[in-house]
This record gives sequence, C-alpha cells and structure tokens, in this order.
Amino acid sequence: MNHTPDSHTLEAYRKQMMEMYRQATPSPPAATEEDNWLDDRYPMPDIEQDKETVSLPQPISEPQPASAPQPELQPAPTPSESADFVGYLRVFAFTGGGAEPIVGARVIVTRPDGDSQTVFANLTTDGDGFTPVIALPSVDPALTLRPGNVQPYVTYAVRVTADGFQPVEHRNIPVYGDNYVTQPVAMTPILPGKTADSTQEFTSGGPTNL
Repeated sequence: MNHTPDSHTLEAYRKQMMEMYRQATPSPPAATEEDNWLDDRYPMPDIEQDKETVSLPQPISEPQPASAPQPELQPAPTPSESADFVGYLRVFAFTGGGAEPIVGARVIVTRPDGDSQTVFANLTTDGDGFTPVIALPSVDPALTLRPGNVQPYVTYAVRVTADGFQPVEHRNIPVYGDNYVTQPVAMTPILPGKTADSTQEFTSGGPTNL
C-alpha cells in the first residue's frame, strides 16, 4: 500500500508548518527612544554650514610629555594631507544614563606626536553638555573606498574633567575626512568624602581591514 502523501497534502502541511513557525518566532523589538536618545535629542550639526564657519585649528601648545604609556596609534598625517582634508569632532559630557548633561566640563583634544601629545583644543561644554564643533586635520575621505592597509582616518584623544566627577579619557577616536563624530563621555560622580584618585580610560577604534 502506498502511504506517500499527494502534492496537495504536502503543500497544506508546508503552509501549516510555516504558520506555526511565524507564530513561534518573536518579532524583533521595536526601536525605542532610549536606543536613539542622543540622535533624537541632539541632531547632528549641518556639516555644509559649518564648513564655512569652522576654521582648521593649529596646535595650541608645544607637544606635552605623555604622562603614561600610550597605546600604539596611527601616526599623524603629513602637513600637505592635513591642509587639504578636515574632519569634525564634538564631545558630549553627561551623567545619569544621559539624563543630565554636564555643564562647564573641561575638554582637551590631543593627538600623539611620537612620545608626546600635541594639544589641538582646550574647551568647555555648554548648557547642553556639548563642546563647539572642532575642525581637525584628517585624511582624504576617498581612502574609505580603497582597499589596502592605508588607515582612512586620523586618531585623537579626548580628556574630560569636571568638578565633582571622576576624570575620563577616550583614546584612539577616529576622525574621518569631511565627516562628523560625536564622542559621548559618561562621567561618574565622586562620592562624598572621596577624591578622584584615578582616570577612567577607554580606547576606541575605527574599522579594520578596509
């Protein structure tokens, strides 16, 4: 006796199994305001407008001796590259899971220069916890489309200090030519009776193997 189901029975069985699978598979969670709180509350600046108003800074101090061993970072571009291509950075200092911006935090932007650090900006955050947009030397944005081992960005370090908070340092922040990056800096309040005896350190990094 032949027990092989016919094609109509097989098709009905397939549809039934697919429906059971759809009902059993949870839908991906919808994006919440919390997921995109930084972009929603603080939209990215208009890069075309800022190109006309933000000038490329020169180092504002002589190279300072590094206070501690630094991770291996990308060497600075040559002067000709720096003069032609600019990237844009702003820093956002906050506490309490992003609920409270930190006003008046001191932000220092540096770039490794051999065994030293060259200071490119020394700023304070505004009422929303942001620094002004900082124009920084970068490299040709077309490098992101070229395969090979050439790094298509320049790395910078950001150190943030504020009264009542533990200092924070972010290293190896990639700044791409003709593009923005906003660096969020979460700061931890110092408990009453305690002092800031250490710096919270983080190392960022751009994509590799482009």
